[in-house]
Amino acid sequence: MGLAVLKETFGELVDYYERTDLPRHPDCLTLMQYWEACIAAGGFVVGRDIPARPIARLLRNIILVEPVNDATDFRIRLAGSMVRQRFNDEIKDRYLSELRSPEDFKHRRDAACDALRTGRPAIIDSRLRRGSVEEMHTEVILLPVTSADRSATWLLVGIFYFG
Repeated sequence: MGLAVLKETFGELVDYYERTDLPRHPDCLTLMQYWEACIAAGGFVVGRDIPARPIARLLRNIILVEPVNDATDFRIRLAGSMVRQRFNDEIKDRYLSELRSPEDFKHRRDAACDALRTGRPAIIDSRLRRGSVEEMHTEVILLPVTSADRSATWLLVGIFYFG
């Protein structure tokens, strides 16, 4: 898939962002396999399939988002402790557009809309660099899931850190 360079709004950091077909991070792979098993058994439903014992150790890395306004933005419904720590704040009930630069938000929204449209995972490899120094390497997976009331498709987002 294509490589896009996104400039973050803080400091001299540049995010080298690439869509991939398969997860590389072991926890990302575990989450995707659990999601696939739930889909094969009739669907992944919030409240029934998450939280769940098989992925309990991954919950700190998970965000649950609800598309709003025809998926022009995403409301954060649940955020694990590792994600809250990354943002240095409680992000529940905030909108993704508030947390990202406009260019970065556009790329993340496009990946989310692809997952919603296709019903398949979207996987993003992200390398945050300051010059030639890699500050952070993450893999993000976006998985379409059914809301608890079964009225809408939301996204389960896993953010996993390398190193």
